[in-house]
Amino acid sequence: MILSTAEGVILQEGFMPQDNPMNNYDRLISSLDAFIRKYYANQLIRGSLLLLICLLLYILTASLSEYYFYLPVWLKVTIVTLFVGVGSFALIAWVIIPLLRMSKLGKVISHETAAVIIGRHFPEVSDKLLNILQLKQHSETNASQELIAASIDQKASQISVVPFAQAVDFTKNKKLLPYLLPLLLIGVFILIAAPNVFKDASERLLQPTKTFEKPAPFRFVILSNPLQASRNSDFTLQVSAEGNALPAEMAVDLNGEHVPMQSIGASKFQYTFKNMTDAVSFRLFAAGFYSQSYTIKVAQKPLLKAFKVQIDYPEYIGKKDEIRNSLGDMTLPVGTTVRWGFIAEHTDDAHIRFANGSPINLPANGGMFGYSFRFMNDTSYTLLLKNKQSIAADSFQYHVQIIPDQFPVIQLQEHRDTVSGKQILLTGTAGDDYGVSKVVFNFSISNEKGQALTQKSIPLKITPGALTTFQHYFDVDMLQLQSGQKLSYYIEAWDNDGVHGAKASRSEVMTFQMFNNKQLDSAINANAQQINSGLSNSAQQTEKLQDQYKDMQSKMLNSDKSDWEQQQSLQELLKKQQQLQSQVENAKKRFEEQMQQSEQKQYSQDVKDKQEDLKKQMDNLLNKELQEQIKKLQDLIQKMNKEQPMQTMQQLEQDNKLFNMDLQRMQELMKQLEMQMRLEDLVSKMDDLAKKQLELKDQTDKNKKGNDALSKDQQDLKKDLDKAMQGDMKDLNDLNKKMQTPQDMQQSQQQGQQAQQNMQQSDQSLQQNQNSKSSQSQSKAAQNLQQMADMMRQQAGGMNMQQIEMDIRAVRQILTNLMRLSFDQEKLMKNVQQTSVTSQEYLANQTEQNRLHSNSYMIRDSLFSLSKRLSKLSATVNKETTELEKNMKYSLDALENRRVGEALTRQQYVMTRANNLALMLNEMLANLMQMQAQAQNNPGKGSCNNPGGMNPKPGAGKQLSDIITKQQQLGNAMQQMQGAQQGKQPGGQQQGQQPGQQGQQQGQGQKGNQQGGEGGLGSQGNSASNEYGNSEQLARMAEQQAELRRQLNELNSLLNSKGLGNAKELREIQDKMDKNEADLVNRRLGSEFQMRQKEIMTRLLEAEKSLREQEQDDKRSSNTAKEISRPVPPELQKYMQDRQKLLELYKTVPPQLKPYYKNMVEQYYQMIGNK
Repeated sequence: MILSTAEGVILQEGFMPQDNPMNNYDRLISSLDAFIRKYYANQLIRGSLLLLICLLLYILTASLSEYYFYLPVWLKVTIVTLFVGVGSFALIAWVIIPLLRMSKLGKVISHETAAVIIGRHFPEVSDKLLNILQLKQHSETNASQELIAASIDQKASQISVVPFAQAVDFTKNKKLLPYLLPLLLIGVFILIAAPNVFKDASERLLQPTKTFEKPAPFRFVILSNPLQASRNSDFTLQVSAEGNALPAEMAVDLNGEHVPMQSIGASKFQYTFKNMTDAVSFRLFAAGFYSQSYTIKVAQKPLLKAFKVQIDYPEYIGKKDEIRNSLGDMTLPVGTTVRWGFIAEHTDDAHIRFANGSPINLPANGGMFGYSFRFMNDTSYTLLLKNKQSIAADSFQYHVQIIPDQFPVIQLQEHRDTVSGKQILLTGTAGDDYGVSKVVFNFSISNEKGQALTQKSIPLKITPGALTTFQHYFDVDMLQLQSGQKLSYYIEAWDNDGVHGAKASRSEVMTFQMFNNKQLDSAINANAQQINSGLSNSAQQTEKLQDQYKDMQSKMLNSDKSDWEQQQSLQELLKKQQQLQSQVENAKKRFEEQMQQSEQKQYSQDVKDKQEDLKKQMDNLLNKELQEQIKKLQDLIQKMNKEQPMQTMQQLEQDNKLFNMDLQRMQELMKQLEMQMRLEDLVSKMDDLAKKQLELKDQTDKNKKGNDALSKDQQDLKKDLDKAMQGDMKDLNDLNKKMQTPQDMQQSQQQGQQAQQNMQQSDQSLQQNQNSKSSQSQSKAAQNLQQMADMMRQQAGGMNMQQIEMDIRAVRQILTNLMRLSFDQEKLMKNVQQTSVTSQEYLANQTEQNRLHSNSYMIRDSLFSLSKRLSKLSATVNKETTELEKNMKYSLDALENRRVGEALTRQQYVMTRANNLALMLNEMLANLMQMQAQAQNNPGKGSCNNPGGMNPKPGAGKQLSDIITKQQQLGNAMQQMQGAQQGKQPGGQQQGQQPGQQGQQQGQGQKGNQQGGEGGLGSQGNSASNEYGNSEQLARMAEQQAELRRQLNELNSLLNSKGLGNAKELREIQDKMDKNEADLVNRRLGSEFQMRQKEIMTRLLEAEKSLREQEQDDKRSSNTAKEISRPVPPELQKYMQDRQKLLELYKTVPPQLKPYYKNMVEQYYQMIGNK
């Protein structure tokens, strides 16, 4: 009823809106749709809250877990997977699906389901809403649609007032907020208080497959970046630890296996992965902590497959180019070009780097790379190969050592002639590693201030090569150096350097100094002192040796010493003799040096002749006398026997005694030479001062200058004179006092002092303006100076009349004594021949021989003293006197021992020596008398330029022609005398005289020596017999022959000084003349004498012809004579010849030798060539 009533009501209500019956139903459906939308909106809200709660809870749980516990990878993967899977599902189910269904997308709940949900929520609706929907469905198939529609409308109107939407209660979702808000607050708190929790955890969770280890109290720092290795190569991993607490050890975790690392420093470790072929993952482990996982990648390594090196040598070294198929260090000549060619695999880029320079990209051509480079210095080069996979380049490093082109090397030797030192020969070798192109002789001339006056270069002729020889000869005289100028010269060698250009090396610079007058005087005087000291020491040494020789003889006679002990004593003597030889050689070298220095001064020809004569005498001392003594000693040591030593020792003692005499004579002659040189120096200064004084007088007379200037000039002249008087004159007086026969220097010194006084008076007169009086004083001073110069000039030239007269008297006296000795010895010799050894007269002969022996001592001492004063006296005079005395002694010994034959032989030797001495004294007497005549004819003038007082000679050809004429005349006179003597022989009286008659004739008197005058042994008594007449003629002929020999000797010296003549031939002629003199003295006029005379004439005619041709050639070349150098000295010629032989040997070096061995051979020849 109620239903009916209700339905009726509903129906009635449904029927009320007749015009729109479906509005209630539509509104119902609209309400259902709104419900459905709200339904899904509620699901969306609920799902969102649930999703948010789950997400926050999940995130907080996972983040905190990961942050604090460093979850393993599998768990992180699970968490992430669940997060993504479940989260996605929840999002779809709880959010996306409700959202889509709200928009009626997808499958939504039906109206019926909605009606059931609403009916459950609203009891009053119950299943009414569902019924309405069902009726609506049935109305479409039922015929009574209107009735059903009315019923639906009625029912719809009944429940239309029900708010279906309230069936969905949004407030129920509030019960989820207690879950959400705490989680949200916790998340916000963590985000604010510890933001790293979400940050770090999210970073690690977002990398679920990567293992993150719990952070240690230190940090692992990988030093080997990048972590990439080339295939099949090693990779060294270097790691350091940084932090507060550092580990002492570290290991590499390789698939769970801990491999210890090597400590390389403070908290630094390394480990080498060998021969890596694949990528390797690892972790680091230290102090219980792991690092993150790392991976070393492996890249393909560039590979050098093939290569070729072409070496192009510089052309000038003459070495062939070569190709090498191997890389390596090289040693190359400078300037060599190297071309590389490479074939590389797995290579994208190739570079080459030289030393520390920038890499140079090599151009590629189909996998081939090439480059060329010219090496100039030592360097290293590195070949770099790279590809895209490998970061580090593969490198090959090599070194190239460069052989530089060396500078040429010069070895130079200088050889000078031993006479003047101005003829110089330069020889040597020049070497270079690749070749010498030229050798040049350079010289320059500079003045005393060092300013260059002349410079010149002369190319030398050589054979280009790695080692070449050269020689150059030049004569300093050709350069005409002046006083104080210096010649500097050196050798310069150039190589053939084709890279840097030819280089030059210089030898040491050698010099030839022309001293100024002051330096020259000082050097000459210093050498004079050294010479005097050396000769004095040598003389003292010979005196000591004399005593030792005597001691040695005594020991040989009285000692029982063995031969070995005697040999030791002889060895000691030999050693001292050699020391003596060294001393004399040093004195000789000093003298030669002094001669060279004196050539730079204008000394007289007399000084030069004396120097040459003394040099010859010194050479004779060294090369003949002393050398013979040494040889005799050596022979005595080698051939020791019982008989020979005593005789040899006696001979050595005698030789040493003679050597001592010659040394003393040489010392005194050296002093005389020094005296003469100093006199000539002082003469030159006085002449110069006299000339200047006359010039000053002329200026004073003509008033060309003011008195002050004239006074100053006069004072300067006086200072020069004072300096000469206090210095040179004082030294001269000191030297004169040391002479054996001092000269009278008082007059010369007085003239100098008067010149000083006159100069002083002249200066005072000038200051008082008394020019006329001053001029007179100046004239007197000039006269004093000139007179002083003339006096000293006479003394220097040996033209002092007083000295000459004293020497003539001494020579005559000695000659008289010598002739008397000779005559007495000849008389005694004949008496010995006639006297029996058992007669009383034989003892008288011994007494006479002893008296003559004593007289010989006096003659020896007189001649020795004379020889030390007269340099023109033959140097053999002491030898002759010694031999005379020795034979006298032997003759006396033989007479005492009744050895008549030996006594006669020794007496004949005495006669020969006496005659030789007479010839020497005759020649010396003639020279002295000529000097006296010249001094008388030229008073006040010296003869410094004409030794011996002779007048200047005519031309050499004319002189030789005169000598030939005189020799011819002398030969004719000899033949005539010999013919006359032979014509008297048939009478038989002269040839057949008995010895007693001869002795009677010889005993008739000895006054004939005075009648013979200076002719020597011209007569032996006042007898008019033919014998004494012949003796006088022979003596005069011997004197003439001696004079011709002397003239020929002077001519020879003149020709040699001019570079003309033949010294050897003229010397041989002189020797033959000397033999003729001896034969004339000893009356040996046999066939040998005649043949020698003819040979002399033939040789003289040949020499005349040769000289005439040379003089003609000399005239033809007179225009160019100044440019022709003197002949090369013999010693230099010999050296050049020996050197040429060595060069010929050098040319035999086999050319096919390898350079190393050829260079060794060249160095060997160079070494022996410089010896």
